[in-house]
Amino acid sequence: MAADSFADSISMASLSSKTFDIIIVGGGTSGLVVASRLTEDPSLNVLVVEAGANRLDDPRVITPGLCATTYFDPDYDWCHMSIPQKGLDGRQVAEPKGRLLGGSTAINLGMMIYPSRAGYNAWEKLGNPGWGWEDMVPYFRKFHTFNPPSAKIRDRLGLEYLDKNIQGTSGPIQASWGQDWYTPYNDAWPETFRQLGYELTGDPLSGVSKGAFSNPGTIDPKTNTRSHAGNAYYNAEVRKRPNLHVITEALVERIMLEKVDAENFAAVGVEIVTKDGQQQNVHAKIEVILAAGAVKTPQLLELSGIGDAELLNSHRIEVLINNRLVGENLQEHGFVPHSWEVADEKTSGDIMRNPEVAGAAMAAYQQSGLGPLGICSLSSSYMPVAEFASESGSSTIDKLIDQYLDSNKFKDFPGQEKQYELIREIFRNANDASGQYTLAPFQLNPQNGPSPKTIFAPTTSGSYISIVAVLNYPFSRGSVHINSADPANQPDLDVGFFTHPLDLELHARHVQWLETLAKTEPMASLFKKDGRRIHGNSVENDLEAAKQLAKERIVPHYHVVGTCAMMPKDLGGVVDNRLKVYGTHNLRIVDASIFPLIPRGNIQSSVYAVSEKAADIIKEDLLSERVIRTKI
Repeated sequence: MAADSFADSISMASLSSKTFDIIIVGGGTSGLVVASRLTEDPSLNVLVVEAGANRLDDPRVITPGLCATTYFDPDYDWCHMSIPQKGLDGRQVAEPKGRLLGGSTAINLGMMIYPSRAGYNAWEKLGNPGWGWEDMVPYFRKFHTFNPPSAKIRDRLGLEYLDKNIQGTSGPIQASWGQDWYTPYNDAWPETFRQLGYELTGDPLSGVSKGAFSNPGTIDPKTNTRSHAGNAYYNAEVRKRPNLHVITEALVERIMLEKVDAENFAAVGVEIVTKDGQQQNVHAKIEVILAAGAVKTPQLLELSGIGDAELLNSHRIEVLINNRLVGENLQEHGFVPHSWEVADEKTSGDIMRNPEVAGAAMAAYQQSGLGPLGICSLSSSYMPVAEFASESGSSTIDKLIDQYLDSNKFKDFPGQEKQYELIREIFRNANDASGQYTLAPFQLNPQNGPSPKTIFAPTTSGSYISIVAVLNYPFSRGSVHINSADPANQPDLDVGFFTHPLDLELHARHVQWLETLAKTEPMASLFKKDGRRIHGNSVENDLEAAKQLAKERIVPHYHVVGTCAMMPKDLGGVVDNRLKVYGTHNLRIVDASIFPLIPRGNIQSSVYAVSEKAADIIKEDLLSERVIRTKI
């Protein structure tokens, strides 16, 4: 398909003569979901402004297996780099974030993973009525269409647990297992957990699942192409809507705010600049909606005069709304990978380093959509720390929490004590899990970081399989703040890994259990006996060594959330439960920055569900305002 068939629906030159009802800043995941849903009402005139390019027909985007080639390429990625991390002995870490239509769903690994019931109920307990699990269930179904696996794939991967009654049936995003190009490692995954006494307790979409599962990918089974916000929510039919306008390669530099009364400002538009330097003010009659993501949204608020007064004054930015919690509360999952050499007769994804093999795989995919490039071949599990899974172990984790949580001084964030109480409840919940393990049929090289280009590259000779350990509910907190009044500058990003000592205690124990998985059949036979190990010697019986290994090898999971938290203002919130920024009456945020607590697992499904709910909230409020105006 020709690239010009996806040309912007409005030109920069024509913007000066137009006023829109709603301006959405960001054409990524949340922005396109909300834009698509709002423009179902033909009376609403909506503009979406996206900083990145329109790459809806780009092979590196639509081919699931090429996602890692986009990381830290500025044509696709914001290429965020953290400041030196205190908890990692000064290491820096990279945070890829999609910079194109569709956002990070256009470049991620495509895993469809679901959060927990307890995690979302914690959101509601933080003072957000209407955001509990039962409120969110309809939206987890609304955004996707479940495509059941073939009988062969179901039997291979042990997918009997799937409950078709709770799946999405008509959503824009396609979830599927694609064609049967899975590996023996995927086959062995669920049985290895069973051998260790851990049966899957239910469909992950139920919100109460523990154990091993083989997740679907965001893949359209008809074409074996990536299904993402760009091509699903901004599809050919949506693009025809005369009331939806999209402009790409245009950076929003500031939100234009005007004082309306003693306590509130109104967002009246945005200042934008194109890649060739054209500047334009664009006006909104009803609302401005921020969907720029958990790194760029707080930056834009601060550039616009909403944030910590001391910080803004230091950069000579006029303080309009003083809220020192803008950019705070950052949470992120990190994964610690182990990579083992496979048995002599086996291969892994590392074989793609061979140009002939890679060429053949690409040719097969282009001709028929078949082969390893057309599937999401990762498998996952939700697990507690194994040593804490028994009744006697539960008292041990209580002691550990008491030791590190109750005695650790809270950061100056008023809602953090309540957050920690809720995480403690989740850890005590028998239906939840503190960790996630994921099988990746290729090597991972964090020692070559921080760039994901070198972490994901098969630079170590031989063929390897990786299993990674993740902490689902971290206690550590980071931040993101401007370091300049120049909108083109990247903000200071502090991921905050292991700044809370309890995270290191828990994550290290999950790391130790990686060795247990690797030496348990049927997985054990797939690894080469006495084979090479990229991660070094076993730390299974040495907790201190596991802690050091975690600090040296942790990699961000690219799940940054929480920097404009939805909570009551006195708890440190930036937006209320209707997603309006405190101190404004028509500026909303709809992206992952509003998450008050990070959900367990990969956050893609949560971003879609939250965006769907956000669209409904905005529709409800707009309808209510129309009714009020009619009565008046």
